[in-house]
This record gives sequence, C-alpha cells and structure tokens, in this order.
Amino acid sequence: MHAPAPQRRTPPPRTRHMPPDDGARRMQPPRPRRTAPQAQRPRPPHARHELARPHRVSSAGTTLRSFTGALAMGSLVLSLILIGVQFWATGHGQQGPGVGAVVSQVVAALVAVALQTYADRHRDRNGGLAVAGVLIVVLGSLWFWWW
Repeated sequence: MHAPAPQRRTPPPRTRHMPPDDGARRMQPPRPRRTAPQAQRPRPPHARHELARPHRVSSAGTTLRSFTGALAMGSLVLSLILIGVQFWATGHGQQGPGVGAVVSQVVAALVAVALQTYADRHRDRNGGLAVAGVLIVVLGSLWFWWW
C-alpha cells in the first residue's frame, strides 16, 4: 500500500466580490470636509422669522384636530356605505338613497379628508381654518342629507 498524497489546500477562486488580498479590508481615512471659514458666513443670532420658529401645540388644538379627523373619516366611511347600498338597491330593483345623495356625500367626504390633511400638516391659522372647514362640510352634509 502506498501512503495517501498530502492534502494541499488551494485557495478558492477569486471573484469580483472578493478582495484580492487575504480578505482584510484596508480602509482609507475619511477625507476632511471642506467648509468655508466662519468669517465668510456670518449668521445673525435669530436667523428664522419668529412665526417660523417651532412652538408647542396646545392639547385643545390636538383634541380638536383628532375630533375633526374622526368626523372626516366617518364621513368617508358613510359615503362608501352609501355607494354599497345604492348598488344593492339598484340590483334588487329599488330606488335606494339616490345618485344625488351618494355623489354629494362622496364629494363632501373627499373635501373633508383633504381639509383634514391640510389641517394636520399646518399647525397655524390656515390649519385652524381648515379644521373649521371640516366641521362645516361634515356637519353641513349631515344636516342637509340626513336631517
């Protein structure tokens, strides 16, 4: 019998994903960022306008926005239910709530959701007017179509 040949380890074939050396990555130090000297960029002590500075939002405003958001989403759900009822009623040969009521409820719901989105993103006077608009649109549509 003869002795087995010594096992020779061959390195795995190199691919483009493997580094060419022993596998240890050599990182170069990061380059320093070039910034202009502070003397060239003077900043005033109050660079932002006083109305642009962030301020605390009152809990009453947050509660009111939450309430109007619930009203807007409720109006949207009501309009989707009305669409389903209208299709069900016409499928059974009945009149249903009527196309005018369905379309107006859908338009009111979409306007209310758009106003609520604006009110959620803008916490200023225009956002407050959007909250009032949500209340007017939702309660007005309920008063006109459901009273």
